[in-house]
Amino acid sequence: MRLFDRSPIAFGAYGLAALLAVFELAVLLQALHPQVSDNYRAYYIDRTNTCLSQPVTGEYTLGTEINFRSGGPNTRELRPCGWDGPAGDGMHSIGETSRLLFDVGAAQPLSLMLELTGVSLEGPPVQHVDVSANGVALGTLEVTPGRTDRFTTAVPAAVIDGAGKLTIQLDFPDAIDPSKGRVSNTHWRAVKLSAASVTPTSK
Repeated sequence: MRLFDRSPIAFGAYGLAALLAVFELAVLLQALHPQVSDNYRAYYIDRTNTCLSQPVTGEYTLGTEINFRSGGPNTRELRPCGWDGPAGDGMHSIGETSRLLFDVGAAQPLSLMLELTGVSLEGPPVQHVDVSANGVALGTLEVTPGRTDRFTTAVPAAVIDGAGKLTIQLDFPDAIDPSKGRVSNTHWRAVKLSAASVTPTSK
């Protein structure tokens, strides 16, 4: 029988094998060069971001003080990422960044209040917390381990986005690895949030 006298079954088997090889090659290329969002890449691949934001509404009534301790209201829609809990002493930050989202409506001058406690772990004498609103720096707080303090900062009307959303970002340059090198930086600790509010101020 000549070499090119092949049965349809044989050609089908070769074709299936070739198709499978192409599929496996595509999977390998995707694994080596994944096409993912910048946020996903920074969190899972490059490990340059410890706060992978999830979709939340930020539903909030201006002027309301929110209790972030266990037993308080459900605050899930205010917390895009970077929080663990709640617990009796508040919402624990995880990683090197945590965010809060507030739907504040029309742009206006606001006052942000955060009630924070530094974690009682072996580490620096204070936790420096860099606060920003929609990417605009508002200042740096100094939070003492084991001590609860209230911090208030002004939020200019200009930083509120066109949809009336206010994203508060807390960055923790002094975040502590609780297991001294055995835990990923996505689980480092810095502060506990026990209360927060966003209140309109006079123009």
